[in-house]
Amino acid sequence: MAVYTKLNKTDISNFLKNYNIGDLISFKEIIDGIDNSNFIIETSIGKFILTIFESRINKQELPFFINLKKHLSSQGICCPEPIQNKSGHLINDIKDKPALIVSFLSGATLKPEKNGIYSTITQEHCYEIGHNLALLHLGSGNFKEFRVNDIGVKKFHDLFSKMQYEIENYEPGLCAKIDQYIKIIKDNWCENLKSGAVHVDLFPDNVFFDENSKVSGIIDFYFAANDLLIYDLAIVVNAWCFDKNNQFHEEKYQKLLEGYENARKLPDEEKDFLPTALLAASVRFLLTRLYDKFNTPLDSLVNIKDPQEYIQKSNFFSKKI
Repeated sequence: MAVYTKLNKTDISNFLKNYNIGDLISFKEIIDGIDNSNFIIETSIGKFILTIFESRINKQELPFFINLKKHLSSQGICCPEPIQNKSGHLINDIKDKPALIVSFLSGATLKPEKNGIYSTITQEHCYEIGHNLALLHLGSGNFKEFRVNDIGVKKFHDLFSKMQYEIENYEPGLCAKIDQYIKIIKDNWCENLKSGAVHVDLFPDNVFFDENSKVSGIIDFYFAANDLLIYDLAIVVNAWCFDKNNQFHEEKYQKLLEGYENARKLPDEEKDFLPTALLAASVRFLLTRLYDKFNTPLDSLVNIKDPQEYIQKSNFFSKKI
């Protein structure tokens, strides 16, 4: 985790001349980034975030991500608001790379244990994230742009087939399990449920809370795509409703659903489909964690997350169908 593109005060000051957000006072690198370089910048009128998009981001898809944030911000969703420059452009270049300035959000993310599992998630956090997810779903309802989910369920088998040999060497018997889970998902998947532009990566490290455990910001929309709303909810359940021992926490789950339904009532057909969506969400992150484990160079700055967490979650949810 690091800042890949280094900037100095002169670089940022010159860049800000194209904006109406004041003069630079100070800046600080955000070292928690994985895909992009991020900076907190303080100007004479306030704080902002400067993001430089690095090579892992598909530049052609940036307008979707950024326009979605602009749209959600206009709907009152607590996400960063992209800032236009004096020419009305949201995406601008710095050091020959596309860059974006967004509003600064207060609050802080929850901190994980060394094993990457979050032990500080409370039932109140779960209610809050469920409620804000529903608001996001309602807010994106009239967003007109479209992006295919490139890690959606239709892509599972292709991703799985690329690494079956490595998976079997990693854990004998896991290939057969994953193959079975993908078949269950395919046989039970329903395309006719409510869909829209969704986050599909709303993990604790992408949510800010204030001192009262209220959501103050939702960030990192760079996996966002069009998919089933209930699938997005299932991803959040996977990310928020397990304890420090990776055991499912029923009370957190019920609070998350309560928070969601306080803003958007789940239709019966979505409730019936939820077990399949929960398995699909766990398999999605199992596959991508396995892929990252097998394909990330040893000298990479990216922190490789343990696939075992999602092996256990997939096993758990497969028994619920």
